[in-house]
Amino acid sequence: MDRKNDIIHTHPLVGWDISTVDVYNAMMIRLHYLNTTDQATEDAEVDRTLWLTTDVAKQLISILEAGIAKIESNEYQERDHRRH
Repeated sequence: MDRKNDIIHTHPLVGWDISTVDVYNAMMIRLHYLNTTDQATEDAEVDRTLWLTTDVAKQLISILEAGIAKIESNEYQERDHRRH
């Protein structure tokens, strides 16, 4: 595989809208992100609305907590992020 095709383009997350949707026993989330390096936070792009069940939300929380713990424990290495 050509390594040039392995580049993952990333966008800084700068906010979100999250609310519960009681009739569906779910949550709604929309992420706000910057599309360019010179874009002001107040002009952030707002992504599509996503629905999360409580099970998926719990999995997301667990994954985020594990990632934070890894970073804070200094196990985060150059190879984990060098191509972003």
